[in-house]
Amino acid sequence: MRLIRRPWIWMARFRQRRGYGVHSPFAYAFLRGVVLERTPYYAYSHLALLHPWWVRWSRSYPMQCRRLLFRLANYAHPRTMAVYGNRPVERDYLQAAVPSARLTDGPADFIFVGHEVLAEWKLPEMPPSGMVVVEGIHHDNASRQAWQRLRSATQTIVTFDLYDYGILFFNPTLTPQHYIVNF
Repeated sequence: MRLIRRPWIWMARFRQRRGYGVHSPFAYAFLRGVVLERTPYYAYSHLALLHPWWVRWSRSYPMQCRRLLFRLANYAHPRTMAVYGNRPVERDYLQAAVPSARLTDGPADFIFVGHEVLAEWKLPEMPPSGMVVVEGIHHDNASRQAWQRLRSATQTIVTFDLYDYGILFFNPTLTPQHYIVNF
């Protein structure tokens, strides 16, 4: 079902591809330099071995999204990271991106939230340099409502809706904005 729906999602978001319509220098640089980056990173070949052969061969959605997660952690370069949900592969990608960061269950600079825990997950107090990556924001109605709740939180400043992932920034020096991106 996902393979059938994927082209329709891409066509519906066609006007939001490659940073078109983004006027913020921060958001444009973030989209072009991190989200839409196509250059292979140093750990991609090692991390690809975490996937079954058919995922590596097809270059499907899980590998693309996990590589994005790697780039996001590499961009944020946090001191502490947290992963909510049972996500061992995502933990490996995050640890490979920033080996010096400490994985914790408490407050963190970089948080990844799996879609299975999104509905009941509460946004903690985040530092201005913090980033939250939420998976499956359009997975079902509960996930969409949770994404709306996170977007409208008072500490959330800039959000990016990539359909598969939602990204939240908390820097008060940025202009509040919500971007829809064709990823």
